[in-house]
Amino acid sequence: MINLFSPLRTVMIFIAFGIFWIFTTDSLLMWLFGPTSSRIWVGQHLKGVTFMLICGSLLYWLLKKYLTSLHHSENAYIRIFKESPHAMWIYNKKDLRILLVNDAAVNTYGYSRQEFLQMQMTDLDPKADGLQHVKKNGELVYVQVQSFGTSYKGKAAEVVSAMDVTDKYLADEALNQQEKLLNTIINSTDALIWAVNADKQFIAFNQAFHNTILKFTNTDIKLGDALSMVEGELEYQRWQKHYDRSLQGETLVIEDARELQGIGLSWSEVTFTPIVMEGDIIGVACFARNITERKQQEIRLKKAVERYEIVSLATNDVIWDWDLATNKVLWNSNLQLLFGHDTSNEDISWWKKMVHPDDYARAVFSLEEVIRTRLTQWEVEYRFMNAWGEYRYVSDRGYVIYNEEGLPYRVIGAMQDIDEKKKFVEDLKKVAHMSSHGMRRPVASMLGLVGLMNKENLADPDNAPLLVHVEKLAQEMDEILHDVADKCNTIFMEVQKE
Repeated sequence: MINLFSPLRTVMIFIAFGIFWIFTTDSLLMWLFGPTSSRIWVGQHLKGVTFMLICGSLLYWLLKKYLTSLHHSENAYIRIFKESPHAMWIYNKKDLRILLVNDAAVNTYGYSRQEFLQMQMTDLDPKADGLQHVKKNGELVYVQVQSFGTSYKGKAAEVVSAMDVTDKYLADEALNQQEKLLNTIINSTDALIWAVNADKQFIAFNQAFHNTILKFTNTDIKLGDALSMVEGELEYQRWQKHYDRSLQGETLVIEDARELQGIGLSWSEVTFTPIVMEGDIIGVACFARNITERKQQEIRLKKAVERYEIVSLATNDVIWDWDLATNKVLWNSNLQLLFGHDTSNEDISWWKKMVHPDDYARAVFSLEEVIRTRLTQWEVEYRFMNAWGEYRYVSDRGYVIYNEEGLPYRVIGAMQDIDEKKKFVEDLKKVAHMSSHGMRRPVASMLGLVGLMNKENLADPDNAPLLVHVEKLAQEMDEILHDVADKCNTIFMEVQKE
């Protein structure tokens, strides 16, 4: 607001009034009394006196108005100073001593008014950086300071307004740290991350994306560059449809394969996500990761599955595939053909329940030990329950597969029903036991009789009764041999039927 009663304006008004008086009053006297009249001199004196009276009164009025305005301004400034919600004080520029302080400063800093008036600016701002002030309790607060020079009680002074911005500063600092951390995370990954606006211009990308584009296209991209700069027109047209769909609000996940120089066929999984701000889609955020190893594993797995299916057709074994990450087991159809179980029993815990309790340690624990000790092959015989509640002997063999980090992730195996073979072996053991024990007695007796015979004179009459006993023992041995042969033939016929 313009002050109408400043000293300069007062003087200007006084000068203007004086010039106006001189020019108008002289002309008026000449017009009234004539140029030679004696009354002119009297009028001149009266005019001068009148001029001084009028000018004095006018000057008094103007100065009074100015002082009144100045007083009002001072009161207004003092009121603003005292009632300001921000801490304010006035200090002497020469010795930095605080001269005046408002209530907000007392409340904010914790010092009393008397304590403030005994302090210097360096007590509040020990670092002299204008960024942090210290409270009475020793707490440091971040401040935003504004100041201007003035005169206070005839001394050069400075008026200071300090606003506590600690919360804002800490919030901004936390935001900056979070942004730095986010940038560090984004730039620490090998995955490619980038974003474009609605005009398909780059608005963000990480270091991995920049380096990849520079390596394979020799293009040093910058923020604001168009997508079309990255690859040729054909590639741009191929990718443009994905960006367009995402700009319509669709989230896409696609797999892309391309031949890279010096690397060969490389696969990547690319995600396109709309960037939404205040309800409007303003761009597309993209994330691409290398899945070449996974695709190669899928190809190898596909070939393995093909071989697995061929093997399943060529054998009666139960082929199984245990995924250690999911604890799921895939069984071929022979599980149902041989044991009557449904192949949908995929959880590994189901297999453990089918193992005979007496064989649990030999079967389950041994497999877990092979995996734990990083071995590759496992083979064990145990009893396995079929769908009708009967335990049958099986021979189970497994092979543990490890990933590139040396960690086991799959076990592939084959289970063979050996129950009949087990019985066959047991029968053979019985035959062997029968033949060995049955033949031992007549052979021992025959040897004893032969030892009693007169070998020098076989015609000795004493040999006759011994030969009768030898003949009986020979007949007994013949019967034992026929019995063994019959049992062997029976076992052989049963095996042949199978």
